[in-house]
Amino acid sequence: MRITTVRSSLVALGLVTIISLPSLARAQGAPPARDTAATPRRDTLDAVVVRATRAGGAPPTSQATLDRATIERRYMGQDAPLALQGMTGVTTSSDAGSFSGYSSLRLRGLDQTRLSISLDGVPLNDPEDQVLYFSNVPDFMNSMQSVRLQRGVGASAFGTASYAGSLNFESIAIATTPRFAEAQLTGGSWGTGRASIEGATGLQGAWAGYARVSAQETDGYREHSGNRARSAFASLGWFGARDAVKFTGFAGRSRTQLAYYAPSEADLAANPRVNVMSPLERDDFHQEMASLQHTRAIGAAATLTTTLYRNSAAGAYDVLVGPDLWNFNLAHVWYGALSTFTWSRPGLAVAAGAHLSDYARDHFLFVRPDLATRAYDNTGHKQEQSAFGKVTLTRGTVDWHADVQLRRAAFRYVPTPGSSFGEPSVDWTFLDPKVGVTWRARPGIALFASLGRSAREPARTDLFAGADDVDDATAPDVLPLDRVRPERVTDLEVGARLTSARATVSANAFVMRFHDEIAPIGAIAVTGSPLRQNVGRSERVGLELEGSWQPLDRVQVHGNATFMRARIAEFTDETTATTYRDVPPLLSPAVIANAEAVWTARLGTFTVALRHVGRSHLANDGNAALVTPAFTVGDLSAALPVGRHALRVQLQNVTDARAYTSGYTDGATRYLFPLAGRTVLATVVLRF
Repeated sequence: MRITTVRSSLVALGLVTIISLPSLARAQGAPPARDTAATPRRDTLDAVVVRATRAGGAPPTSQATLDRATIERRYMGQDAPLALQGMTGVTTSSDAGSFSGYSSLRLRGLDQTRLSISLDGVPLNDPEDQVLYFSNVPDFMNSMQSVRLQRGVGASAFGTASYAGSLNFESIAIATTPRFAEAQLTGGSWGTGRASIEGATGLQGAWAGYARVSAQETDGYREHSGNRARSAFASLGWFGARDAVKFTGFAGRSRTQLAYYAPSEADLAANPRVNVMSPLERDDFHQEMASLQHTRAIGAAATLTTTLYRNSAAGAYDVLVGPDLWNFNLAHVWYGALSTFTWSRPGLAVAAGAHLSDYARDHFLFVRPDLATRAYDNTGHKQEQSAFGKVTLTRGTVDWHADVQLRRAAFRYVPTPGSSFGEPSVDWTFLDPKVGVTWRARPGIALFASLGRSAREPARTDLFAGADDVDDATAPDVLPLDRVRPERVTDLEVGARLTSARATVSANAFVMRFHDEIAPIGAIAVTGSPLRQNVGRSERVGLELEGSWQPLDRVQVHGNATFMRARIAEFTDETTATTYRDVPPLLSPAVIANAEAVWTARLGTFTVALRHVGRSHLANDGNAALVTPAFTVGDLSAALPVGRHALRVQLQNVTDARAYTSGYTDGATRYLFPLAGRTVLATVVLRF
């Protein structure tokens, strides 16, 4: 069978990525430095790994990808959201102020619960919270081959709806990564340190593997906001003539000093590093994931991929509630299976997939020092089934795309024994269609447009108004569970891409119109979850610009900018019964811009980066006094080869600018999360 024919047809499909397997001699003879960009050859054995959550080729969507070389140049061990800052439309924040802690990202002003997050196609969003706590998986980016961020409603994904976009992580491509062994040692400001050891076997006959173990710690920029973490990541694959089997797994443990309450302006004026939470308030969580994927090449034009996965996490965190120290406990187990079939011929490509999962998470509370008596003990159950179909039809220079997904999600609540209201449940069914077109108008010029609709169910914290437990006293306020309505968005994207030998430029205009958006209201629950409520109509309209230019052989310049107008048609503050009309939603800056210049010299690679984030509101009332101020920060970095080894140095926030990345308000006072002041980090890379 000619697998090269399969590769060509699947690349045309734009829904898969090919892992090309270099010969054993090539893998064993490669230099020890990592090189994951091996070029496929006719005499190599190829295996196909389907990742239907990514749209490849020239899709009618706006997206950006961080490749391995860029990750290595930028990454120093920071949490994944912080490593993604600088991408188009992205703002990031960490409650600790830097490096590691409870960090998060927002896309077009929408929080990451609205992103579909996956690893090699396996969903990672917690089904109840619809978020991935990246603090549970430290040093995650160190094991990634690439990261693709797709903005707006895009290709169907497994798991949480691709509502604001999707964030697809691809693990190290073990089949094309030559054998290597490497240690990384990081140290720097705010008591930050990291050590990792990793290596890959290269292709050994039909087998290949990769593994990493890491330990890291930081005191945090804010006082007593540190994190002590351990993690591991492993991949093992077997690649035959028609079949490929791959195991991927990771595990992490993080012990964090809590800092999710922001200080007031008065507190920050007295001490910019203040943490208003007590040193007694801390957590200890672990998380694990394992997946087993089998891909079968069927004939010369089709593939079938099936994946089984298991995800689990557990831990506890202490929060002062009045004079008492409450010990909140969480523990979940999540099983799932997904399968994707692809088939193509010249001018036509088809893909279909299905996914089902079962999830349960226990919630229980102790009040210290009594760790034997549970104040409450409830369980949330979440099941999901979904299926999708996609087709791409090519006629001359035009690609027509169509995609439809049917998804059902069901939630059931088992309250503390002795409750009188039974086991309330709710289920939702969504049918989400998308259509698009890509026109290759001329060589190097492509125009695209897409129209899609996506819907998303409320998270558990939305259903329970931020509470971790519902009892007989609070049940009348939150039941039945359909009081919070699902949110829907219709998204129109129109753009153009221009490519030449030394430059690429793209522009994308978007109009996102929301119905019943579950919008944050600018306050947080005692557990740290943001509080949200339905708003009838809202929209986000904007323009995204991206460009890359190589003026000289050794110099590259990259930049992007997002200009956005976001509005809520009508918002009623439930605490005051005041209604506001045509107001901007919170934490949605009108301007986000990034610029980067990279110079590759004999001594090494040097980077200068600038990031600007416009002001954003802290409440949905249009009050210009309750905003996060606009800020601009600059970073410098250098990657210096030292023989076969390397030294990487970053100077972040060079000017020691006072900046605030997020916050909330009580209607009168601004509470702001500060960005760390001038920060120095250095990493020594030892290759063996």
